[in-house]
Amino acid sequence: MTTCRVCGGKIATPAYETPAPALTSIMTLIDIPTRVYVCDGCGHAQCDEIPDIEAFYDTGYRISLNSEGHDQIFAVKPDGAIIYRTDHQAEIARHLLDLPQGAKLLDYGAAKADTLRKIIAARPDIDPHVFDVSSDYAPAWDGWIAPHAQATYEVPVAWNGRFDAAMSHFVIEHVADPIGFIVGIHKLLKPRGTLLLSMPDVSANPGDMTVADHINHFSEASLRRTLAAGGFEVSTIDTTSFPGAFFAVAVRSETPVRQEQDAALVQHSVAQGLEICDFWRTSAAIIEGRAATFRGRKAAVYGAGFYGSWIFSRIGNDVELTAFLDQNPNLQNAVHFGYPVIAPTAIADDAEALFIGLNPLKARTIIGSMPYLQKPGLELVWLEA
Repeated sequence: MTTCRVCGGKIATPAYETPAPALTSIMTLIDIPTRVYVCDGCGHAQCDEIPDIEAFYDTGYRISLNSEGHDQIFAVKPDGAIIYRTDHQAEIARHLLDLPQGAKLLDYGAAKADTLRKIIAARPDIDPHVFDVSSDYAPAWDGWIAPHAQATYEVPVAWNGRFDAAMSHFVIEHVADPIGFIVGIHKLLKPRGTLLLSMPDVSANPGDMTVADHINHFSEASLRRTLAAGGFEVSTIDTTSFPGAFFAVAVRSETPVRQEQDAALVQHSVAQGLEICDFWRTSAAIIEGRAATFRGRKAAVYGAGFYGSWIFSRIGNDVELTAFLDQNPNLQNAVHFGYPVIAPTAIADDAEALFIGLNPLKARTIIGSMPYLQKPGLELVWLEA
């Protein structure tokens, strides 16, 4: 029995459970099982907290600190040009926030604050502030964020009511008290201040359901309820600008917000959450079965991100892995779980299987655009049947 973090309802049994190891968003394996619970009261899905969660984010979660130019690929244009995640996030944020001249903007859970830096490059009139629960990122802020505008571990009391807007990109999925998180931002904003919140949309990116440190998996229903409980009126929930993510814009209310619940939306969210859990149960059986078929034979994994890493966690002891393939030049020539990351064109001639570690909603289209991977003697193994 567990308690829903959004509505407080009781959830009797997990909808999905698989033994250790579990995989984190920074591609590390931890020795815990993965359990996903789906709340039929509000449509929220959630996982157990990882051990020592505060220490994990303080000193272990060093996202994007491995290199100065590290970034994730958002999309690849038909001409091969790469669009990086933080560039796209910055454009979405500038459009959705539409800040007035001289606005005070807080990046809450900022990490390196690359998105904020790119917003400021386009809008130097904005007054930037940053907060994070780790001091590891402070060197990345120095030189462009004033010292008085930086905070770590705790937000200064003097910041209450200071900001015209706050944004928090891909943070709330990590926190054990999502409503408390929203309430904390509420008190930092001026009356009618604006919050821009982004997080994974598990319906468009089903891999998020099995990320160990993403302990919240929001549906539109549970996101609306969380924002209302935190004192915000929702003005926009954008699911198209960043496929695989919600970008929500909400305004600080000065009175309690009525938590209206759309029963049909909740029912749809519950069904969707259960369907994704069924998908991962089936995928695990497919991948492990195909790995047994290729036991002792050479194989590669396409994708050095989450999906490819999850596949590795299930097949690493069976196949003779040669490499991870990835289009991201920031990942190429690195080592991942002890294996080289190489360009897709460099796949070994004697590889007999290629396990496709990509979002299954996009995987066949992406791989179909690479004719050099469609060759005799190389079997493509998909997450879905």
